[in-house]
Amino acid sequence: MYFFERAFRSFFLGGALFSVVAMLTWWQAYPASSVFAGVSGVYWHAHEMVFGYALATVSGFLLTAVMNWSGQNSASGWKLACLFFLWLGARIAFLADFPLVWVMGLDMAFTFGLFVHFFWPVWRRRLWNQAGLAAKFLLIIVANALFYGGATGLLENGEQNGILLGLFLVLAINLTMMRRLMPFFTEKALQLRPFKQSKWIDSIALGGFLLLMVLAVWWPHSFLMALTGLILAGVHGWRWWSWYHPRIWSVVLIWPLYLSYAFMIMGMALYGLVGLGWIPATVAIHALAAGGIGLLCSAILARIALGHTNRNVFEPPQIAGFGVGWVFALLAINGTVRVFMPWLDPANYVFWIGVSQWGWALAFMGLLTLYGRILLTPGPKRSHGVLL
Repeated sequence: MYFFERAFRSFFLGGALFSVVAMLTWWQAYPASSVFAGVSGVYWHAHEMVFGYALATVSGFLLTAVMNWSGQNSASGWKLACLFFLWLGARIAFLADFPLVWVMGLDMAFTFGLFVHFFWPVWRRRLWNQAGLAAKFLLIIVANALFYGGATGLLENGEQNGILLGLFLVLAINLTMMRRLMPFFTEKALQLRPFKQSKWIDSIALGGFLLLMVLAVWWPHSFLMALTGLILAGVHGWRWWSWYHPRIWSVVLIWPLYLSYAFMIMGMALYGLVGLGWIPATVAIHALAAGGIGLLCSAILARIALGHTNRNVFEPPQIAGFGVGWVFALLAINGTVRVFMPWLDPANYVFWIGVSQWGWALAFMGLLTLYGRILLTPGPKRSHGVLL
């Protein structure tokens, strides 16, 4: 039962497959007023890209990581299989237009189970340095409940607020992962001395982002939003530059992390302009999501799938000259198109949305072509390179 031995196989593969299906479903439905299980198509798309695709990739990585940190067999075997099928059942139920109460039951059970499977080994082993991540998973349950509260008519603006809260919580988890992984991966790949880190910068970067989350959900058009977004972009930009080295572009599984972080920083700055009333919020949202999350989650999949199957992370797979670098390049171009072109060329808004929908789908088809066999089959019994 190797497929459910560690969470990265099922959730990486399921998340990537679902991202293609969901995006092509959205392409087919857009711009008509489609409804999924009683939820408008726009809210379905936003919810499923956050709680469906992005959360699946985060789950695959962190449920694997917490087992390594704790030495506990917490998310493996039948327990992992149950959690995965709750996630998958919620996705299928939405697509198949099942009653909303069924979708809600499956999806809320998944987010609750995700929190339990992460928190239990943290509590058992007293890994209090991971408590911040556990708290974010707990808040994701709240965000999902807000969404369904709105979808069922119990909470005004619940769908929008739940989606935004979920997006920012997933991003906060991603930023925490990037703070730990980007400098470490860069040092190891380029054989550099350890980067100097500032606890003050780390605290301001994370605390400021959580403030931005609150403002984006409840006070998006305020001067405080503008001030927070622009200052926060400067703080994260400084940290990005402090980790940057010109040789990152020679390592195919390193540079997409930097591009992803750059999209996130751009999204923070764009939220500053939202606060000033200069641009619509969707521009900033898609910089964070289509650019930031899309690149980061695909890069994490590409690296962890190799490292945790005893393959060399410096030798990613290629098929007839097509390698994962082309996937990352397409996602970066696609993120740029989705962020700017519908805004700059509103007369062709639907056309540019369609271009970005297909760009995303093609990129993840390429990723699945390269990594599907790696995720579906057992890895070599002996290590053939760098594992992380």
